[in-house]
Amino acid sequence: MIEKKLNLGIVFGGKSPEHEVSIITAFQVWPWINKKKYQPFLIYLNYNNQAFLCPSIKKQNYQKFIENTLRKKDYLNFIKGGVCLKKGFLKKKIDLDTVLLLTHGGSGENGQIQGLLDFFDIPYTGSNLLTSAITMDKVLTKESFTKIGLKTLPYFWFEYKDFKKDQKQTIADIENKLKYPLFVKPARSGSSIGINKVKNRKELVGAIDKAAVFDNKILIEESLKDAIDINCAVMGGSNPLISPCEQPLSDEQFLSFQEKYLKGSKNKGMASLSRIIPAPIPEKKTLEIKNMAKIIFEEIILWGMSRIDFLYQKETSKVYPNEINSIPGSLAFYLWQAKNIQPQQLIDKMIDLAIERKKQEKKIKYFFKSEILNQG
Repeated sequence: MIEKKLNLGIVFGGKSPEHEVSIITAFQVWPWINKKKYQPFLIYLNYNNQAFLCPSIKKQNYQKFIENTLRKKDYLNFIKGGVCLKKGFLKKKIDLDTVLLLTHGGSGENGQIQGLLDFFDIPYTGSNLLTSAITMDKVLTKESFTKIGLKTLPYFWFEYKDFKKDQKQTIADIENKLKYPLFVKPARSGSSIGINKVKNRKELVGAIDKAAVFDNKILIEESLKDAIDINCAVMGGSNPLISPCEQPLSDEQFLSFQEKYLKGSKNKGMASLSRIIPAPIPEKKTLEIKNMAKIIFEEIILWGMSRIDFLYQKETSKVYPNEINSIPGSLAFYLWQAKNIQPQQLIDKMIDLAIERKKQEKKIKYFFKSEILNQG
C-alpha cells in the first residue's frame, strides 16, 4: 500500500530585515525535501507579508525566481487547515498537513506567523508564539537566562524615544552601569544586522542611531575580552538531541552580516561561514555548554530545532549564554551532519515534531460549556 503524501507548506520571506537570508535558506532546503513523502507547496511572503504560491525551484537564481513568482500573481490567503489560492475569480483550497517555517527574523520568527498558523489550526515547525516572541527579543532572552539561574554579561536596555527625549541621561545611565568597549544591538533583530562595537561615547551615540533603524528597543552589552563564539543546536520536544559544538571563525571584532552570509561560497547562507566542528575547547567546557543548551531548551520551552549561541573566554574558562535562534540560518544543518543526521533526515525530524505537538494540543479542551447564557 502506497502511503499518502503529506501536503507540506514551505514558508519563506516575510516582513523582516532577514528577508533575503530566508530566500537563500529556502533554496538550500528545497533539495532536502523528500518528494516521495511530501507534496511540497512553496509559499513566498513578500515584504508586506502577502503570500504567493511559487513554482518549483529549478535554478539557483534567486532574483529571477522571486520576480517570476510575483509576476504569476498566484495569491494565497491562509484559512482553516491550509491556504486558499486566488487566481482571478477562481479559488482553490490547498490543505496543509504541516508547514516548514524558513522565515528568519521579523514577523516570521517573533511569533506573529506562529500565531497566525495556530489561529488557522495548521501545524508548523519550531517553537510556539510565546517562546518565539521571547527568543526573538534579546532582552527577554537575557532575563529568561537569569530566571533559570544562568549568568549573562552585564547589559542595559532602553526605548529609542527615551534616548531622543533625554540623550544625556540615557548615556549617563549606560556609562554608570557598563564599561567600554560595548556592543550596541537592535533588541529584536537577527543576523548581526544593526550591531556595532563601540569604544567611546561618540561612537556609542552613532551606533544607537544606527541600531534604531531596525528596532526602537535598544540593547547595550559589555564586551567580553578575547571571547570566542561557540554555537550548539538542540532538537526535540521532551528529551532533546544535542548537536556537537562549533566555533564560527571571524576576521572582524564580531560575526557581522557580511561574514555570515557574503563570505566564502557564494549564496550559501550560514553554510558559507568558516567554522571548526567540533569546537576546539576543553571537553569539560563542551559538556558544560551542551548541558546549558539542554537546560535552556527545556526551561524556556523551545520546540523543534533551535541553535543556541554562547560566548567563551579562554583566560577565565567562563561561559555565557548569548542568544537563541529559533529558526537558525541554513537550519544549522552543518551541526547535525556532524552528528550523522543528514539534511533530509533533519527535515523529517522537524516535521515529525510539528505533527507531534499538534497531536498533543488536540488533547487539550479549549471550550467550557456552562449555563451562563441561560440566565435571564
